[in-house]
Amino acid sequence: MLHSRVGYALVAALVGLLGLPSVGHAQADPAVFQVSGIEVDASAADAVAARQEALLQGQREGLDRLLRRLVPAEEHGLLPAAGGLDVDRYVQNFEITDEELSSTRYLAQLTVRYQPDAVRELLGGSGLSFAQTRSRPVVVLPLWQGPDGARMWPDDNPWWQAWADNLDPERLFRLVLPLGDLGDMVGLTVEQVQGRDRAALAALADRYGSEDTLVAIARPLSGSGGEAGPPVVQLAMERIGNLEQSNPPETLRGRPGQTLEELLAEAVRGLQNSLDERWKSANLLRFDQAGLMVVDIPIAALSDWVGINRGLESLPEVSGVEVASFARDKVRAQIRYIGDQFRLEQALARLGLALSREGESWLLLPTGGNPSQGEPPSATSTSF
Repeated sequence: MLHSRVGYALVAALVGLLGLPSVGHAQADPAVFQVSGIEVDASAADAVAARQEALLQGQREGLDRLLRRLVPAEEHGLLPAAGGLDVDRYVQNFEITDEELSSTRYLAQLTVRYQPDAVRELLGGSGLSFAQTRSRPVVVLPLWQGPDGARMWPDDNPWWQAWADNLDPERLFRLVLPLGDLGDMVGLTVEQVQGRDRAALAALADRYGSEDTLVAIARPLSGSGGEAGPPVVQLAMERIGNLEQSNPPETLRGRPGQTLEELLAEAVRGLQNSLDERWKSANLLRFDQAGLMVVDIPIAALSDWVGINRGLESLPEVSGVEVASFARDKVRAQIRYIGDQFRLEQALARLGLALSREGESWLLLPTGGNPSQGEPPSATSTSF
């Protein structure tokens, strides 16, 4: 969250006008249960003991970060303490990089993948609502309008640097920062962004597997911070693409002694936090709400049912599928689901399926649309 004096209300105003992608465009993603960049540093009587202690600390820290990622911020105080859990039960595997060791000290960086079912069971058993669905990516373009003119790409753009240093790629609400390489620069100019060239913006978004671009404009009004006085920056956001919204400029004021870089970093983190919390609120799985629906599913061949059943079982909103009867042209199945019927219908839409009422029975039918298959890997996966 932004410091209250830095303008939490400003962030809420900006975010409130940005909107969120349709829940129907979301996907359950195994990467949700991966935590990267865990720094570990432990000392012990010997190198083996130091390594064991460091790995244990890192896996616990990662689990704590994962639980906070999935659960709304207002419920973080109710989370079980990772230090009191048998962390081995929740770890699927892990990778170690940047390893350094001496006779008594061990340092490294970990990437830990956790068992989705075990984590879900932990949160559900604790009575906590949580989200585990990631949004489609939204490409963010940090446009800096300084006294020397507008700058968009990484060179001499402190607003871009703030996003590069503080953008978290593992959040549920996915913001993607372009590479800013030659291909990006040739395809999109500052003038095109200022003129809202939708074709050029759409081409850039498509390069990163997105349908939307968030143009984030920052204009310094006074000071660079520190002894020059608190920095003041005017911020404006405009989303262009599948969903188009904008807001009037708002002013963000720094604290005494704060630098411009610190103010911009807080703005980036605060915007991500607010967007992420709104996304989680819209995609919560509530284990205190559950239902059972009996549906008839027309099929032409056994392979039709196999594909539909596989899709149903992949949905986080579906807790179980049982076959009640099987005929040559129809399967009757019991679907147990988490949340209400509306959330189930949204989940089915991701598979290209829809519920239809026929007398006293429910039919599960294809919509004719293509089920969501995810999006191409981002070219910025190593940099955002």
